[in-house]
Amino acid sequence: MSAPAPNPGRSPLRPTRVRLGIFFVLWLIVLLNYIDRTALSIALPYMSEDLDLDPAMQGWILSLFFWTYLIFQIPGGWLLDRFGARKVVGAAGVTWGLVQTSIGFLTSGIGLGIARLGLGAFEAPTAPSGSKINSAWMPPSERARGATFIDMAGAFGSAVGGIIVTSIIGVFGSWRWAFIITGLMTVAAAIIYYLYVRDTPEQHPKVNSAELEHIRQDSQTDIAAEAAGEGSAEEAAALPRISDYARSTSWWGLWLGRLGWATVWWGIISWTPSYLSDARGFDLLSVGGATFFVFGMGVVGQLVAGWLADKGRTKSGNYNRVMKALLVGSGLAMVATVFLIPAVPSAGASLVMLALAVFFTNFGGLYWAIPAWLAPAKQVGTVGSVMNIASSLGGALAPVIMGYAIGAAGGSYTGAFAFLAGAAALYMLGSATINFARPLATRRESAAVAR
Repeated sequence: MSAPAPNPGRSPLRPTRVRLGIFFVLWLIVLLNYIDRTALSIALPYMSEDLDLDPAMQGWILSLFFWTYLIFQIPGGWLLDRFGARKVVGAAGVTWGLVQTSIGFLTSGIGLGIARLGLGAFEAPTAPSGSKINSAWMPPSERARGATFIDMAGAFGSAVGGIIVTSIIGVFGSWRWAFIITGLMTVAAAIIYYLYVRDTPEQHPKVNSAELEHIRQDSQTDIAAEAAGEGSAEEAAALPRISDYARSTSWWGLWLGRLGWATVWWGIISWTPSYLSDARGFDLLSVGGATFFVFGMGVVGQLVAGWLADKGRTKSGNYNRVMKALLVGSGLAMVATVFLIPAVPSAGASLVMLALAVFFTNFGGLYWAIPAWLAPAKQVGTVGSVMNIASSLGGALAPVIMGYAIGAAGGSYTGAFAFLAGAAALYMLGSATINFARPLATRRESAAVAR
């Protein structure tokens, strides 16, 4: 069923708010995605005893997820553009939920590694689907808040995941139940997602003409026509090619900036529970509360970043300057706070530094608005997926490099966090090279055409 076409003037109807429900259900899926990942980080100190895992092996177990996550980004993006987020994420969510559940029954490190590879493969389309939904369901003036709202679920999932997982382990006396329960929660959420979400507002039976008019304000692309396959040959010919992106300074700034950001983010997520337990003496209950505080600050960072970006976009005549100030400024703060985490003398001070680092790191959630802003609508899913390859690579490298650094230093985390500070500098420099006033890439018909 299609919604009525928007009126040329202002609609007298009160707009429905279906888009808020769509974003909430997607937010729930991303939330559980991160709770599933957090379960391993929280449970790993206890799993390592049962499965005999040293720091280097723990780093590899944490990393394996991201290798298949990386490999399946481009196929996942293609599937999103070909079949839509509803079908792809619904099916993938049920599958990864079942894989997560199976971890509760494993008895070896090898089995755990195989399960992590499966999780990475089936979770791959989730993050790029946020850009796809954002592009279809939000007007351009609200896409920064849409992107950071979805990305905020990652920080919130990491925060509540610490409480949920430590509580489950405490109640049942075993890490195994943490995976069984969180996996089944994911299966239920994926079914809800499939039943409620639609790929475009035009496909949702509860969207009225006033809400559709609001969503389509200032839009330059008729997404409904695209969904129906009605794009013209001229429009298809104008789409940038791989070579056009490869020549774009903004594209490489986006990709390298995302790589630096992801290295910091996944390094902190992967090793924070072990750091608090091993280096700062936190017990199980304290680790749960501490991770809630640390990653809760990430939620605040996401909200602040989205609000500042959309306000700046509305009020400033120089949107490029606004975005660079937010991203480069947050990168500078990340360098300082990450470097200081192991240097401060007390456990309380290190917790504050961790929280500040996560607060500023989550300004990087604005990156998920960039494909919707600066890429053609037909390429949003693919561009978001290729960008997320950088996230996957950072997530794959950070746990392993930190694990080896911790092992080589006899348990000290100083070198590991210095590595993350360097990655934060890469995020800062990459963000500085993105031109937010122009598309990420434009079609070139010959080498003589300069960008």
